[in-house]
Amino acid sequence: MSDFPRPFIKRVPYDEGFLGNLETFYSSLEEKDREAFVTHQLRFPTVYIVRSRRELADGPRFKVYVGETNDIKNRTRQHLYQDPHNRKDWAEFRSAPDAEMYVIGHPFFNKSLTLDVENRFLHYLESCHSVERRNNRRTNEQRNYYTLEHLDPLFDAVWRELHEEEPELFEPKESITSSAIFKASPFQKLNEQQLQAQNAVFEAVNDALEQESDEHKLIIVSGEAGSGKTVLISSIFNGLMMGVEDEDERFRRLVAGLDDEGTEIDGYLVSGHKNDGGQLAVYQEIVSKAGIPHSRKGVRQSRVYSPTSFINQFTEDDPADVVLIDEAHLLLTQKSQGYREDMPQIEAILRRAKVVVAVYDAKQSLETSQHWETPLEEYFAASLAQPPIRLTNQMRLRADDKTVEWIRALVDDGVILPLHDDEEGYDLRIFDDPKSLDRAIRDKDSEIENNLSRIIATYDWKYSAGKENGTEDDGLWYVDIVHHGTTFKKPWNLQVKTDDGVRQVSHSKAWSENTQTINEVGSTFTIQGFDLNYAGVILGPSITYRDGRVVIDPTKSAHGKKTQRRTLSDGRKESFGEELINNELNVLLTRGVKGLYIYAVDDALRKALIAAKEAK
Repeated sequence: MSDFPRPFIKRVPYDEGFLGNLETFYSSLEEKDREAFVTHQLRFPTVYIVRSRRELADGPRFKVYVGETNDIKNRTRQHLYQDPHNRKDWAEFRSAPDAEMYVIGHPFFNKSLTLDVENRFLHYLESCHSVERRNNRRTNEQRNYYTLEHLDPLFDAVWRELHEEEPELFEPKESITSSAIFKASPFQKLNEQQLQAQNAVFEAVNDALEQESDEHKLIIVSGEAGSGKTVLISSIFNGLMMGVEDEDERFRRLVAGLDDEGTEIDGYLVSGHKNDGGQLAVYQEIVSKAGIPHSRKGVRQSRVYSPTSFINQFTEDDPADVVLIDEAHLLLTQKSQGYREDMPQIEAILRRAKVVVAVYDAKQSLETSQHWETPLEEYFAASLAQPPIRLTNQMRLRADDKTVEWIRALVDDGVILPLHDDEEGYDLRIFDDPKSLDRAIRDKDSEIENNLSRIIATYDWKYSAGKENGTEDDGLWYVDIVHHGTTFKKPWNLQVKTDDGVRQVSHSKAWSENTQTINEVGSTFTIQGFDLNYAGVILGPSITYRDGRVVIDPTKSAHGKKTQRRTLSDGRKESFGEELINNELNVLLTRGVKGLYIYAVDDALRKALIAAKEAK
């Protein structure tokens, strides 16, 4: 790496004197360095960052624009003197008293590489806490090209230098890449399967919007945990709202207007995961930082809704153009407290939108009220715009095929296979007691500040949101395990409070990103849809081992909405407890990106897992 060419970076005020400041800097250099800087900043392609800054009590906030150009002098003049007449954001940069610009050059820069570096800067900066707005409209990710292998080391070298220059803006890489907004960002680079799925959705939406018909169309995107559904829907939403590449004739309705303020599509995003620290808050932050405008109808003041709030806000007489539903498997399929419609929530949303894109995984439904008596594809057969799109790649776990097979065998077949040494370095461990599991997770979390390592568990201990536990002096609800005469006791998620009684949960962060949650136990309500680096999973009493197989015991679950009986269309009452608890197991065991640590309360299950560990 010592032979890797250095970047050429210069920070100057963003004003009419920008070129003079660059030339003054060049003249201060020795001849060899001066020629290198002039070549790579004025004659080669460059990437540049324009930023303004304002001071708040808890630190500065920035607005940023990232661009790439073959002529930094002409491009900057355009931004200074022409763009302010057409775009408010450039007028704000022009008038900001402390706006600055970073000019970045490198010997390896070509068009494709600068576009990818630009896109990665947007991805990182959007995920920085200090950035309140990015003024770029669309993504520019590239596919394969002959210098792609230089992207990672080149960007890392540039980011390190910028972090040293202005750490308040260019935050530590580790904290950025672990954040929920980074992982859900529309600037996350899509793989080939995701790109094909995105184009299929764009084409179906375009066709549905162009038809002069009262029909309402549904597009289903399915995929198991870790298949990249959240990134895909974030990218699709950004494309629908801010515009796609205009040379593709399939996407005529999705082209941005001449003012570059986005498309004219009246589109919205509905998140099935609506709990504190959930994906709803992450999407709201992404939309806010992107500057996606409110509906052009002027009366709808949000782009992101929970299912019930969307249904209550919109009417069948005045439908939206497009609605994207993330975690659609968490939407209700029957009446419930707070939802009184005589139809599934997806159907109610479809009646209020011309096109609905629903991201769905039947293996992640968790409550009886979310169960589909008729499979989703059959129920909406007449409304489907195209056959369901399925994502099959496993993108979350950094594990080899045998480790993925081990997890799938346990979840899908109830079979515990022998463990092995993972060729990719995935850390799968079995623990004989919960305190050792807790210590191992704490050790992992302390290796890097807030390293996203947390304890999570099956919902087998009582918890009641908003109510105090009368059996505990502090009123908290606990995961409480007695193991070989010792007690492991830790509060359920979203309960730790400060001295003034305020919960320490940032609504713009995932539960796991808040540092104090290392002292809590997470559930599917707080971890579904998110990643952990290392997941310490406690399998409670509902997960047992009998006659050589993993067996679900719904009577040991504390989650009444999983085990309650449901009245079917033919009048029969049926419980889906085993299926739903198995779905919960699926969610929990697929959270850990780098490692999975397991402790089982059930003696027989724990012995079987330990035997599998010893068999490798």
